[in-house]
Amino acid sequence: MMVHSKMPPDLVFGVLVALLQSVFTQNNPNDIYIFNKIHGIVFHGPINPGSGPAAWCWTSHSGQGVQQLIGLWRDNSGWWMQHSNPEFRHFELFHNMKCDDGTVHLRISRPTFKFAGSLILAQTSPGYKILKQYEIFGIKIEASPREPVMGSDVTLSCTISRLSDTVSLHWRPMDSSQQNRSNTDQIQLKNTVYLMIRHVTVQDGMMYECEVQKNVKVVGKGKAEFAVRNSLYRESYTLYRTGTDGSELHLLCYSITRNYYNATWSWTSHRLPGSTEEITTAAKFQPVTVTSSRFANRLAPSVTEFNGKNLTMRISPVVFEDAGVYTCTLGESTFVTMTLITVKVTAEPSGAVTEGGKVTLTCSVSHVTELVRLVWINVDGKTVEEKKLNGEDKSLSLVIQKAERGKGNWRCGLFQQESLQILVPYNLEFSNTYTYIIIIIIGSLAFLLIVILGVVLCLKKCKNKGLGNQRQKPQQTEGNTEEASQPYSNAMEIQKMQGNEAPVPETGNPAEYMSVDRKAKQEGNKEDIHYGSISFENNESGSTHDMQCSGNSSGVNKAASNEDNLVIYAQISQTTYE
Repeated sequence: MMVHSKMPPDLVFGVLVALLQSVFTQNNPNDIYIFNKIHGIVFHGPINPGSGPAAWCWTSHSGQGVQQLIGLWRDNSGWWMQHSNPEFRHFELFHNMKCDDGTVHLRISRPTFKFAGSLILAQTSPGYKILKQYEIFGIKIEASPREPVMGSDVTLSCTISRLSDTVSLHWRPMDSSQQNRSNTDQIQLKNTVYLMIRHVTVQDGMMYECEVQKNVKVVGKGKAEFAVRNSLYRESYTLYRTGTDGSELHLLCYSITRNYYNATWSWTSHRLPGSTEEITTAAKFQPVTVTSSRFANRLAPSVTEFNGKNLTMRISPVVFEDAGVYTCTLGESTFVTMTLITVKVTAEPSGAVTEGGKVTLTCSVSHVTELVRLVWINVDGKTVEEKKLNGEDKSLSLVIQKAERGKGNWRCGLFQQESLQILVPYNLEFSNTYTYIIIIIIGSLAFLLIVILGVVLCLKKCKNKGLGNQRQKPQQTEGNTEEASQPYSNAMEIQKMQGNEAPVPETGNPAEYMSVDRKAKQEGNKEDIHYGSISFENNESGSTHDMQCSGNSSGVNKAASNEDNLVIYAQISQTTYE
């Protein structure tokens, strides 16, 4: 069988073929995960694929959705052809020469992230039939910068070519004792999980790895490798800090070889580039002195005395106005220079917001030294606003038309090129509207209960007082005075005095009438006679009538009695004589 190949001469046909750092999962053994340093990978075709032409086709994960032909193989003619596309120069088609069973294989000698996608071997004639199918997931691990200086920050990124619902990425320290380090932040955005390490050490360069999990099971790992420069002499770097969450800033300054008699840290505000202020001074074997009142309560040295080599300081917490350039001088030499850029988030209105209300969030940068971009990220990890910043424009606003509970977690991210430098979270606080309503309802019910209780007590008191007056015997007055009251035995006598001979109306219920009061006036004056009557009536239905607790001398008062099922009617009338 003759094989024609367009393989470049620099490739060795017998290259090591192994799935280094790639794992086949139980759910789909044809899922392959390739990391940065894989040397080669082989995709096996089916045994005895049958007669007729077959083709290897590839579709990228990049989203283009265009299927591209890689190579053809035909059993009856024994030839294959590699596609002329230069992107596929590392693809090779071959078959097993020792076991000529008609099986065709595909090999990628130098797989990279861009080759991630779907790979299919299909029979094209006499009918279309998929013989073999693979899914290639590329994982790319990067560090920015690749050679950070001691004490600076580094951002690690782990990106997968396509992220499904069952796959997740995680950064893990390889040393279990470093699991709870407080100088790292991990955040996932789209297909990338970032790990931001603040104030890196030499040991950090080989400490972290990215895990790929499918259905909570680890299916692949890749190490992050970066080298940390230990010498600080004449080094310069930039750090990003937020001025709203109590972040820290370490100012590292030390000499590996020489001793110096004095050392200083100075600060130049980004607002006043020409004005430099000494914030710390030290002499050899003398206590370190903080000379700036601005940093007096927030700046602390790592050592009490300067030993001639180390003048490392710490600022905590960092505020937005701390942005600027920090310079360490040992002796007469400028040793290390660090530029601090601060980021903050403000809200309008500030404080708690009402659900459904309008809120404006603004992410501001102290100053811009190079091209950066700000992005607003929602709770789902999606970018909703983005803008590149220049020297004049230093903020990005996000208008939330209707604030919703459960969607109040927002983050402002600052990117330098494609590397995330800092992420500032902002969580909206909502006013407890429902709690206030419940409190008002409970308070109203309590007040209403108190009012009802007061009315009941008042009615009961008035009822008891009325019953006591009814059972009291009329008082007898001795003597024949003008103010004496004379009782009348029945209503007939009252009517006679009034000159009214009309009979007393009879009712079907037992009733009793008696005189209550009479006043006699002197001759020649008007005489007022007050009459009153009380009626006791059986209440068969048990109804209750309203009672007035006032002491008016006229009108009609009706009181309810619970004794013997009687209703008491009291009536007072007044007659005036000239």
